[in-house]
Amino acid sequence: MNVIAKELNDTLRGSAAAELLSDMGREMFFPKGIVAQSGEAKQKAYTYNATVGMATHKGGPVFLPSIHKEFNGLDSDAIFPYAPTAGDPKLRQIWKEEMIRKNPKLKNVPLSLPVVTAGLTHGVSIIADLFLDCGDTIIIPDMFWGNYRLIFEVRREAEIASFKFFTKEGTLNIEGLADVIETASGNKIVLIVNFPNNPTGYSPTAAEAEALTELLVKYAEAGKKILVMTDDAYFGLFYKEETCKQSLFAYLADAHSNILAVKGDAATKEELVWGFRVGFLTFGGKGMSENQYEALVKKTMGAIRSSVSNCSRPAQTLLLHGMTSESYAAEKEAAYELLSARYVEVKKTLLKYADNTLLRPMPFNSGYFMAFTCKGSAELLRLYLLDTYGIGTISIQDTYLRIAYSSVDIENIENLYDTLYTAAQEAWN
Repeated sequence: MNVIAKELNDTLRGSAAAELLSDMGREMFFPKGIVAQSGEAKQKAYTYNATVGMATHKGGPVFLPSIHKEFNGLDSDAIFPYAPTAGDPKLRQIWKEEMIRKNPKLKNVPLSLPVVTAGLTHGVSIIADLFLDCGDTIIIPDMFWGNYRLIFEVRREAEIASFKFFTKEGTLNIEGLADVIETASGNKIVLIVNFPNNPTGYSPTAAEAEALTELLVKYAEAGKKILVMTDDAYFGLFYKEETCKQSLFAYLADAHSNILAVKGDAATKEELVWGFRVGFLTFGGKGMSENQYEALVKKTMGAIRSSVSNCSRPAQTLLLHGMTSESYAAEKEAAYELLSARYVEVKKTLLKYADNTLLRPMPFNSGYFMAFTCKGSAELLRLYLLDTYGIGTISIQDTYLRIAYSSVDIENIENLYDTLYTAAQEAWN
């Protein structure tokens, strides 16, 4: 084992993180190679700095003016040089401050500084690398984003254990989660939750978030070492008063010393910059020291260095400029109101079909999506909608049909849902 990896593992000793790491996670480290040596040279090389593999001229980057002009006067140093492996320090700090503002439970809770990733998918993949071995089990509700299979099952050769997302009454199935945990062998429990959920568009109520936390704390007190990753890709898009407005991460980050919580964020959706591919990973665990958080960050940096090397500098710069602008809060509120109005229109339209059994809406209260439980083949209906009406939808397990109302203008929503019900009648008869 590399001596740096051993030092990081020694720092983590005594924490839940140390026992949860995968073989790769234990081996991972951030090398004192070109990047680290270049960082030292940036601070101390006052004569010449001949370290970074980048072309410079008169102390600045060499660039093509035809590209630079597209950035409307941004300084070339904010666009063209490599970004630090963990991301722009100012952006990391701003994101942490915003995260705490949006999640008041995190106030005064020690956390790591967020690490920038190349989107949330990259963040989920890093956590899989650091904490999942071949044959390990990861618990996920049965309504989950299909890319999880590629990340956990194909890349890491882990096994997905799922449970019904909803009870028959349409509430979050916390007892189903308990049943899966009960059958798990060993003391290591790995769980990923995605709220607002893709594909259902559901987030827990405050009472459900409390109950879920109490359940996990119970198992932590029994000696289980628990990793919970919150996939918060659509965080903030909560449309009903009783919906929990904070991330489950805020409930778990200081809940028990046997629980390590990881918050996966996506500026791609939360800040409406999908093509920027900027995400964040933040660690929280009761009793963890600043040095232990830094050790986890260094391992995360090693995972980034060994995959994408570092994330987009111009994307981080533009995001930072946007988040620190005077109009930022008002612009975010306007985007929220636009999506919230579409949610209300969907709910209003669905009232017309309350007694229709062909397409039964699953509970939804947040995010981009809602999903139907289909009486007939969801795949057959998807193809029929596409071929007959030119409407694109997503079929899941041939049982559920996902609708992204986020991508449909409000004036077209009623017609969309009227057509869905008409098509279901035609396709299945």
